[in-house]
Amino acid sequence: MTATSVEKKLNGTPVPELGEGRPKPDQEQSTPAPPPSRREEKRLDKRADRIDAREDRAHQREEDRKDAEHRRLMKEQERQAKLEHKQQRRADREKARVKRRKERRAAWQNVQAKLAHHMPLWGLPVVAVSLIMGWSGQAQAASHLGMGWAAPGVPVLTEGMTMTTAGLTGQAIEQGRPYKWLLRITWFNALFAAGVNGFGHLIEDASAAGMYRAAAYAVASLAGLALFAVVLRSRRAAISGKTAVEIARWKRLSRRHPVLMRRARRVADSTGVSLSSAWATVWERANGAKLGEPSIREIRASQRAAHLRRRAQSWNGQRGWRKQSDAPSVMLPAANAPTPEAPAGYVSGDARTPVQAPLLPVALLVPGPQGEWVRHRVPVLSMPSPKRARTRGDDTATTRFPQGKDADSKRVREAVTDDRLSAVRKLVAEAVDKKQDLRKHPSNRAVGRALGCRPVTARELLAAVLAEHGITR
Repeated sequence: MTATSVEKKLNGTPVPELGEGRPKPDQEQSTPAPPPSRREEKRLDKRADRIDAREDRAHQREEDRKDAEHRRLMKEQERQAKLEHKQQRRADREKARVKRRKERRAAWQNVQAKLAHHMPLWGLPVVAVSLIMGWSGQAQAASHLGMGWAAPGVPVLTEGMTMTTAGLTGQAIEQGRPYKWLLRITWFNALFAAGVNGFGHLIEDASAAGMYRAAAYAVASLAGLALFAVVLRSRRAAISGKTAVEIARWKRLSRRHPVLMRRARRVADSTGVSLSSAWATVWERANGAKLGEPSIREIRASQRAAHLRRRAQSWNGQRGWRKQSDAPSVMLPAANAPTPEAPAGYVSGDARTPVQAPLLPVALLVPGPQGEWVRHRVPVLSMPSPKRARTRGDDTATTRFPQGKDADSKRVREAVTDDRLSAVRKLVAEAVDKKQDLRKHPSNRAVGRALGCRPVTARELLAAVLAEHGITR
C-alpha cells in the first residue's frame, strides 16, 4: 500500500485492496461502497503509523550517518590541519635554526677575516699573551713603586699608544698614505713601553731572578709588535702588486749598486716616472749602454779576450825576446812547393795578411757641447808594448781603446772646450756689466752649474778667462 492510498483511507475514501479488481465505472455509480468499520480504521491507522515511524527512523539514521560522516570529516580536517601546522612550525624552526647557524658562521668568518687581515690566527695567542703580560706587568710594577690608583694608567699610556699607532700604520698602508713616520713612532712607543716594563721589575727586584723577570716582561711587550711588523711587511708587499721575484730583484740591485739605486730614486722622484724607467735611464748614463746591451767595461773585457785569443792563435811556438803580433791574420797558401825545411801544410810568416777592424762595433757616449750625450765611433789603434815587456821590437802592437787620443776625439774635446770658454766669457761679461768684483763673481759653483761640468773643470776654465782680463784668484 502506498502513501496515497493510506491518505485516501484516512480521508474516508475507499481504496480497493491489493489483489482485488477495480470496480467498473457503472458499478461505482450504481452501488456505493460500505463505510469501513471501526476496527478496520484502527488497523489502517496503526499501519500508517508504522510506515511513518519506519520512514522517520530511516530519515533519522540517514541524518545520523550524515552527521557522523560530517564529524569524521571535520575531525580528519582538524587533525590534518594540526599536522600541517605542526610540520609548518617544525619547518619554520628548522629554517630559523639554519638561518641562525648561517648567520653565526658568517659572523665568525667575518671576525676571522678581520682578525686575519690584521694578524694570522695562529699569531693571536702571541699577541694576547704579549698584551696581558705587558699590561699586567706594568701595572704591578707601578703599584709596587707606590703609584696607587694611578698604576693602571701606566700601561694605558704606554701600551695603548703603541696599539693606537700600530693601527694607524696599518690603515695608512691600506689607504696608500705615508706610513714610515707612523711606523717609527710605533717602534719608539714599543721600545719605551718595554723599557718601562723591564725597568720597573728590575727596580722591584735586582737579583738574578728579578733580572730574568724584567727581561721576560720587556720581551713580552715587544713580541706582539714584532709579529705585527712582519704582518705589515707582508701586507705592504701584497698591496704594492709586486711578486716575490721582483722584490728580491730590487733588493739585490740595491745591495749591488747602492749609488745607482739612489740616483734612480732621485730621478723617479724628480720626473714622476716609474722606478724601472728611472733605473734604465741611470744605467744608460753610467755605463754608456742601455739595459741588455754590452757596457764599456764589458766591451773592453771582450776586446781583451779577443786580443788574447788572436795572440794565442797566431803564436808560432817560438820562445824568446821577440813578441808575437796580435793582429788577426788570414793564412794564405804558399806559392812554392814544400821543401824538407818547409814540409807540406806549413805556411811561412811572409804569407800572413793582417786584417784589422777600423772601428769598434759599439759607439761610445761622450758629453756634447750642450751637456747631451753624443755617440762617438772609436777606432782601433796600435799601442806600443808596455815597459814590463822585455822586447826591443816595436813593430807589433796590441788592440786597445784610444782613450780619446785620436784626431776625432781631440776635435770633439776642443769644440767642447771652446763652447765652455765662450759660456764662461759671457758670464764674466755679465759680471762686468753689473759692476761686480771679478775676484768674487762669477763663483766657481755658478760656472759649474751653468756649464754642467765638474767643479775642477769649471775652476780651470774660469781661471783661463780671468787671466785674459789680468785677474788671478
